[in-house]
Amino acid sequence: MDFFLNWFTQDETFPFFIQYGTHDEDLCLHTHADFSELVIVLSGTATHVVDGEEYPIRKGDVFVISNNTAHGYKHPKNFHICNIMFHLSYFLDYQSDIKTTAGFHALFVIEPTLTKTQGFKRQLTLNLAQYEEIHTLIVSLKNEYETKLPGYQTMIISLLSQLFTSLSRFYDVSQKSNSKEVVSIANTIAYMENHYNEDLSIEELAQYSGLSSRHFRRIFQRIYSISPTKYMTILRIQAAMKALQNPHLSITEIALLCGFSDSNYFSRKFKAETGKSPLEYRKYIQGLSNSSITI
Repeated sequence: MDFFLNWFTQDETFPFFIQYGTHDEDLCLHTHADFSELVIVLSGTATHVVDGEEYPIRKGDVFVISNNTAHGYKHPKNFHICNIMFHLSYFLDYQSDIKTTAGFHALFVIEPTLTKTQGFKRQLTLNLAQYEEIHTLIVSLKNEYETKLPGYQTMIISLLSQLFTSLSRFYDVSQKSNSKEVVSIANTIAYMENHYNEDLSIEELAQYSGLSSRHFRRIFQRIYSISPTKYMTILRIQAAMKALQNPHLSITEIALLCGFSDSNYFSRKFKAETGKSPLEYRKYIQGLSNSSITI
């Protein structure tokens, strides 16, 4: 059975829904057709069924199920969870520094993708102090979503950012990971996010991950649907888009700042990705700024 986000919320402009779930009976296998789901186990135990495999889960366990992964629950005992349904891309713009953390990529991107082919791994279990911090955040999230006071969407985005960041940090310090592949790729992605302006070869990135070049390319492509080289190019272009907002930087300076050794090559790549040359993009941004209403 496919679940769709619009079954839970009719607001297509804000792809978010939060609820508490109490399961006294088994929950049938289902897939998320168009959304990701963050699950925090609030109490009790159950058997998590993922693509036909069974795994025990308990209070404090945290995991993300992406779209097109069949899962359900069996044998619940005092089993209460918090479900947060969302479109990840909506809540993370390209300037979000959470993407520079290994924990974010491991928990929200790599694990959900590898679950489809390598089975479910219970990677993050919160300790008592961590659980209390996360529980406070989800109580606030649920209250904002239900009361819908003026500015509630901004509050939800802020609280969700805190939630994602805290969980990413907890994953980084967690020693419970039983998948070296997840950790190695996550650490490498974080390294790329922090060093995109350096001249990094695929061989160097593979070596950093502890994988062969061939395996690194293959698993990276599977997880992110683009090559490592393309990913680096996108990181550099995104950095350049931000830098172009500074009128005091020349195109050559921006190219070098963002990891391009040649300004002409930078301009070609920038236009291929954005549809505008760097100068055209700068004028476009300046036009938006000049048209803003000043109060």
